[in-house]
Amino acid sequence: MAVRPARIGQSNRGNVSIGKQQTSQPITYPAPKLGLVTTTDMASQSPGSALVLRNFLPTLVGAKIRGGSVKKALAADGGDIKSAFKYKYGSVEKLFMATDSAIYDMTAPAAPPTTTAAAVSGFSGGDWCAFQHTNAGTSYLVCFNGANNRQLYNGVSWTTAPAITFVDGTTMPQLNYGWLFKNRQFFLKNATLDAYYLPVNAIGGAAVVFPLGGVMKKGGSLLTGFSWSLESGDGLSDMCVFVSTEGEVAVYAGSDPSDANNFALKGVYQIGKPLGKNAWIRAGGDILVATSDGLTPISQVFQRDRQALSLVSISRPIEDDWKKAANATGGGWTLTQWPEQNLVFVSFPENTVVTDTTFVLNVLTGRWTSISNWKALCYATLQGGLFFGALDGYVWQGDIGGTDDGLTFSATYLSQFSPAGQFGQRATASLAHMYFRGKSKPKVRLFARADFDRSTPTFAGVTVGNTNSSEWDVGLWDVAVWDGVSELMRYDDRQNVRATGDMIAVGCVITSGGTVKLDLEIDLATVQVSAGEASA
Repeated sequence: MAVRPARIGQSNRGNVSIGKQQTSQPITYPAPKLGLVTTTDMASQSPGSALVLRNFLPTLVGAKIRGGSVKKALAADGGDIKSAFKYKYGSVEKLFMATDSAIYDMTAPAAPPTTTAAAVSGFSGGDWCAFQHTNAGTSYLVCFNGANNRQLYNGVSWTTAPAITFVDGTTMPQLNYGWLFKNRQFFLKNATLDAYYLPVNAIGGAAVVFPLGGVMKKGGSLLTGFSWSLESGDGLSDMCVFVSTEGEVAVYAGSDPSDANNFALKGVYQIGKPLGKNAWIRAGGDILVATSDGLTPISQVFQRDRQALSLVSISRPIEDDWKKAANATGGGWTLTQWPEQNLVFVSFPENTVVTDTTFVLNVLTGRWTSISNWKALCYATLQGGLFFGALDGYVWQGDIGGTDDGLTFSATYLSQFSPAGQFGQRATASLAHMYFRGKSKPKVRLFARADFDRSTPTFAGVTVGNTNSSEWDVGLWDVAVWDGVSELMRYDDRQNVRATGDMIAVGCVITSGGTVKLDLEIDLATVQVSAGEASA
């Protein structure tokens, strides 16, 4: 039988569709392992970075929600807590915090509203610097504030003896900063370019002036100083560094400042204006100094001029936010390390711009985030825990529990913006899909934004941490299931979103409100977008 072609059957339902071209496609956003990055332009996006990363802590693979905070103490005078410092020698470990009028022992204080009495009082300033000097079996915490006599803590009590004497009329209340260099105490005098030093291993006695007026060519006064080594820690290559308010850095090598042949000037270098006498930290074999240009590694000042230093600044990813804070405050910054978590906290004096903000740096990765809702003026650590001083005399413990003293707080993330398809082609986001790692599924609000809109929504849904966790010191007795979830699980959430523009970003808001800390980390996300015509 012959086979003949036939016609396609007709239908009153119109033409048959034979595979209409799809215009919807997903955009993938990696976990924010690059941390907070606010300096990228529209054409130079960095996958894995975030434009908003608030109330998260940077980790090696992304960002996890911070813990809550609890009021631990209340200073009797009710003044703002201006500085914090620690004493540790043998089995004795003490945490001290200071207001403008007193120093308080906050190691084991009474819980508010009961107040903590001052350990020593009668002061005229709370901006203290402190370092430890061990001599002849006694370790002293040596403290200066530039307004009162030097204070010494020997592990038992506070004293001003032995005194420091001067031949040029200088008095101890004029000393505002000090540090230890090769077992010799160095001091700086208010509003001058004069430094002073004591004999090796001396705690008190006659101080000798070490003038730097002929070295620092831009004037100002000496602000801070430290020992610095090319090695990690103290060593044969230790150098003594003096830093002025104008950003001049004088570096000396040697051990005896009374001998010009032994204590030689290696060079004078320029950095941005330093932002506080306590605004520096040690990081491995380097010193990081907070300046108006950024967080500057001292190791780089030998190789680059000031303009080029900003290119290697540790704070380069948040340079815009950093300079905004520097312009708003002018100084008074403090940098505090939390070694157990490899984090550094950058805090500011009370002001109207960044009073509710702390910058947080992971020193292993160089990644940044920010913290809000703590209003911290200074930070300290004690026995592995994080503490901060705040307004009105309150001392808090941070990164603990799931609330800020019983109140919920929100953590917010917004990714970098990404073009959908060809750059400049408008797109509409319709569906967001985000993954998380944690011990319980979070309640989350997903959202999308377009064309560098950094606004973020609020979210009332509260995520409560898993009180059934079998983790020691987290699980509740008679409640925890000891064969329950103790490892991080992977959770995801899909929600409809809406944003239209040339560039699309995805974000989330999670509100913490339980009694235990949320162990929750952001993973990758995708957004389904429909590409339209190219924008005019």
